Amino acid sequence: DPKRSFKELDRELNKTEDVYGSLHLMGNIMDNHDKNRFMAYADGALDLSQQNSIEIGWSNPPEVHNANSYKKAELFYAYMFSVPGLPVVYYGDEFGMTGASDPDNRRMMRFGSQLTPDEQNVLKVTSQIIKTRENNTALRYGDFYTLLAEDNVYAFIRSDFYERVLVILNRADEAQTVNLQLPGIYSVKKAVNLITGESLNIIDNKLTVPLNARGWVMMKLL
Repeated sequence: DPKRSFKELDRELNKTEDVYGSLHLMGNIMDNHDKNRFMAYADGALDLSQQNSIEIGWSNPPEVHNANSYKKAELFYAYMFSVPGLPVVYYGDEFGMTGASDPDNRRMMRFGSQLTPDEQNVLKVTSQIIKTRENNTALRYGDFYTLLAEDNVYAFIRSDFYERVLVILNRADEAQTVNLQLPGIYSVKKAVNLITGESLNIIDNKLTVPLNARGWVMMKLL
């Protein structure tokens, strides 16, 4: 919903932490067998008012027409795999399968060459995100600290005894330059991108990060 803000999402996350704590076992999921597929909303085949779309599934099954819509799925997973809780992947979401209400949200699974180039790329990015979570304990066990919550940009830090990982999300259709002021207690000099290995300097606890449209980064603070 372009009219909603990351500020609202941050408030809901803080409510969740008040109830369950930072380290909890509640599942986080994009969609499931009782819901319309996320990609049907992301690509505009359905609007948010169409929660019951059985007839559409039979008469006009959604297809993804805009390749940029897949960036929304990648952004969603970057968020879902880096906030507290257990990420849960409903089959097909890992490559951006679309669908309306049951039974259209239970389409046959597709593999390998059956995937389009865009779907193959989403699968690659999803795999990278999953491996990043697996290889960084702070994304699984760390506490949660909101650094910035604006309409289109959300930045937070997960920290445990071993590391600090900064996550920044940009849901805008335009590229953003994000200026962050890190907590004064931190003694860090650079931020290393956990996907690409590229690093940015941190000067006086200030960090500037360029983000693509619908872009995201996960960075270890060193």
